[in-house]
Order: sequence, then C-alpha cells, then structure tokens
Amino acid sequence: MTLLNFNAPRDFFYKMIRLIIIFVLTLVFNSSIAQEAINVPQYLNLPLDSTSEQKFRKSLNDLFSDLYTGNINKALITPKRFNLTVSQLQVLINYEARKTDSAKELQDKFLINCYPVSSKDYIVKISYINQNQESQPIPVFAITLIATETNNNFTFSIPLDYLTRYWKTKIFGDITYHFRTEINEHLAKTFNHKNTEIAKKLGLKPQKFNFYLTDNYQEILGLLGFTYSLTSNGKYRDGYGVNANTIFAVMNNEDFSHDIFHYYSGQINKPKNRNWIAEEGIAYLWGNAYYTDTKGDMITQQQLVEELKKYLANNPDTSLFSLFKNDTKIFSHLAPEISVRSTISGIIANHIEQEKGTDGILKLINAGSKDRFNNYLKTTNQLIGLNEDNFDQKVRSFIK
Repeated sequence: MTLLNFNAPRDFFYKMIRLIIIFVLTLVFNSSIAQEAINVPQYLNLPLDSTSEQKFRKSLNDLFSDLYTGNINKALITPKRFNLTVSQLQVLINYEARKTDSAKELQDKFLINCYPVSSKDYIVKISYINQNQESQPIPVFAITLIATETNNNFTFSIPLDYLTRYWKTKIFGDITYHFRTEINEHLAKTFNHKNTEIAKKLGLKPQKFNFYLTDNYQEILGLLGFTYSLTSNGKYRDGYGVNANTIFAVMNNEDFSHDIFHYYSGQINKPKNRNWIAEEGIAYLWGNAYYTDTKGDMITQQQLVEELKKYLANNPDTSLFSLFKNDTKIFSHLAPEISVRSTISGIIANHIEQEKGTDGILKLINAGSKDRFNNYLKTTNQLIGLNEDNFDQKVRSFIK
C-alpha cells in the first residue's frame, strides 16, 4: 500500500518560492551590474584607502554615467583644464550616442589601471571594447585621465599638464610656446605676427594662445587623453586646434596660421554661409597650406604658386578650370594632402583682396556652404567678373 505524502504540496510550494527568490535576486544582480557605468574588475589593485576608494568608485561611475546621458556634472571636472577636458569627453559622449540598443546593453568600459602620481593625483586608464557575437572584440579607445581627490569627490582632467610638466615655455607676443628642447624663433615670431594680422584684417582683437610643439597627431591624442583611438589609428600628419585657446603643432612646426584664419573666421561668419572653397583658399593665402613637406618645412602659398607655374609651363594645354573643378593632384611631390583647388582659390582671393579689400574677402567667404562650387563662381563673377567661360584666361593673368 502506498502512503500518501501530505507534505508534498508544501515542499513544492517552498521549492517554487526558492526558485522565484533566486530569479528575482538574479534580476536584481544583473540590473545592478547594468547600472554600473564602468567595470572595475575585482583583480584590479586600487592604491587607495577605503574612504578614498569609495569616493573614487562613485565619482568614476558618476562621470561615465554622465557621458552615457550626455550631461556632465561640472563638479566632476578639474577646474584648471575644464574646457579642454570637456571638449575631449564630448568624443565619448558622441560615441555613446551612436551605439545601437544591443550595444548599449553590453559592458564595454573597463578600468584597467590606477596609480598615484602625487598625494592627491592619480593616473587612471580606461579601455573601451566593442563587443558583439559576430566578431572578435575590437578596441575602440584607451583613455588616460588624471583623477584628483578633493574633500567631497574626485575630479577628472586630461593628462596634458602632467605629461608636459618638464617641457620648456617661451612667449612670443600673444603666443606661449611649450616645447621639449628647442624652438625655431623666426617661425614663432612669424606666427605671432600672422595671428595679429589675420585677426585685425577681420576686425577682431588678436587672442592669446598656448601652443604645444608636438611631433605628430598620435602624440597630440596622447596629451589629450586618447592613448588609442580606433578612428584615428595610423593618422599622424595633422595638428589639432584651436580648442580652448590651445594649439597643437602640425608635425612640430611653429606656424599654425592656416587654422588660425579658420578660427577667427568662425568668430564672425555663420556656418551656413561659409564657403569652404573660399575659406581654404584664404587660409592658404593668409596663412599656409597647413601640411609640411618632405623636409618638415611648412608649405606656403607662394611656394605653391611657383610650383603651379612650373606645372603649367610643362603642360601648356592644361585647363585651369579643370584643375580647379576636379582638384587634380599635382603637388604630391610636396605632400599628398596639398590641394590645387585651394591654391587657385588663394590666387583668386589675392586678386579680390587687391580689388575689393576685406569687404570682398568677406563676401567670398559668405558665398554659401550649400552647392558651394556654383555659389563660389557666382560670387567671383559678381566681385571681379570671373566665371567658367573666362576662368582660364583671367586666372592665368592673376598668376602672371
């Protein structure tokens, strides 16, 4: 005879309760993990006492939570480098905004190192990893920040000041140069003069800048806290600026006047009106061609005009309008980035400045950002009668 087990329903009930509790706790645990904006692995050695570690963890998590939402709490940013730091963190905000919903569910930020460099300052290194089921994990960013302990929390800054603490400084007019060993004083004085001249031409007061003489773009990224960036890997010939009145050199060259023109132009001209065929030509003319040649010297508009003369002499049947329209590569022997369109635009701008002064230059700049090629020619026709039909004839006369 089989005995009835009157405890069976009760056992089943308790088992179900235990399963429900385990399920709820799992959800809570997973939710708490998802709410952590950055993963701090258990194996990571944090050289902080318990009180400081608690403040650090909270501040770090709050910062990366803010980057996710796009609203940074100012109390988390070190005051000295506030604007430059915020501008670099905007790169991470933009990255978060582009992520798909499935990517947002994955933990992709990891604290990988932390160590003191003073009694209150710590180097903090964070990695971003793009993870999905279809491919191997891809490193996206390696970030370095300086975390500074305060009474209430930790604040964060780019590592620029720490990494350049042994660099020399020298002032030329409105420009404070930061450099390791030596500086070309002639070029530094030239840039200071151009800074003043360009600002005054546009009716502005010359500004003061901090200028860091950097060897290449990857070094600049490191000074700004991006030890590695997926979108910039291999890029090395560019400079960076103007940002928070800070400039980083193009391949260790003291003359950054190309982008100084763009900077001042942006102070008085609206983006929707700025015609970049005109802007680049004026930047070549008033500043330089931005890139250095094979010897490391900054390429000038005067140098490019002479090279264009040689090209036309060797290729007498060349259509200048075709060169201009197609932006044909004819200066690769100097630098692969140099534009013949911008060179010709600079030649045209020079003639407009001579004929119409700064007012003519401003009209050319404001030819319009949309349909920029046709709007550019429409404006040159209005200013000096230059159009597609007479382009070759007139521009050849400008060159001569």
